[in-house]
Amino acid sequence: MKYNWNVMIDGKEHKIVFTPGLIKGKRLVDGVVTLVQNTNWFIRLFDDAFEVDGKILHLTAIGNKIDLAVDGVYLNSKKTYTPIKTVPNWINILSGILLLTGMGFGGLVGLFIGAVFGICMIVYSISPKTVNPKPLCIGLASVAIVLQVLFFFMSLNLS
Repeated sequence: MKYNWNVMIDGKEHKIVFTPGLIKGKRLVDGVVTLVQNTNWFIRLFDDAFEVDGKILHLTAIGNKIDLAVDGVYLNSKKTYTPIKTVPNWINILSGILLLTGMGFGGLVGLFIGAVFGICMIVYSISPKTVNPKPLCIGLASVAIVLQVLFFFMSLNLS
């Protein structure tokens, strides 16, 4: 799926296209292609700032929500641009641990539990409304591990 925007800067129209990829996406500005690197291991997350005719534009993505900010306003959602925080390393490590414990304790269901809770932790940690994500993220990780262990013991009893 391609995302297209037409932006007027000083009376000149510029065509901006973003094509997502598995690891890297392609940003096309007036025919010039630039690769956009994802900044997270588990979900699409980036805040790519670039200049067009002296104006700074921000191409941002959180998961499947991709938008372009011009003059401090997103074009699709019409909301005010807020810089995307980077995901703390401890969140990435904790999400990876949830995936590994999910595979070890519950197979596909445990992996699914780990993936869902890991993505929730990542999204919560980058939210501009969140000041301190540690308490809730540690709580989410604890609940996920408890669910994975419960599913493991339930699968043993059913066999």
